[in-house]
Amino acid sequence: MHKLPLLLISPKYDIPFIAKLLGIGSDPNNIEAGFYPLMITVVILTLVVFKLGFAKELAWWKSLIVYLLLAVFSAALTLVFWTWPIPEVLLAMVVVLGIYRFRMWMVKRERERTAS
Repeated sequence: MHKLPLLLISPKYDIPFIAKLLGIGSDPNNIEAGFYPLMITVVILTLVVFKLGFAKELAWWKSLIVYLLLAVFSAALTLVFWTWPIPEVLLAMVVVLGIYRFRMWMVKRERERTAS
């Protein structure tokens, strides 16, 4: 376990809400406390946002490469910018894109009903 001085994780850092829920900053002497759940959360939310808003039909191996790169770089982004509200923004994007996709599905379903 890595120990960091209290100076690095102190009350002067504004830790986002979801990061606090996942345990970031709960133990000032343990830098790893909460980072793995935060990384997993950010990776999952990034993959969902990509799937809802930006994914196109690709061959399975191309999709695998895209999702692996997204996972690696979103995890790295979490490590570097752990005081930024990345999970909150991703959660808002999931909600907005989910509503958009649901509305698109409803419109498509209604058009199919009226066409037949």
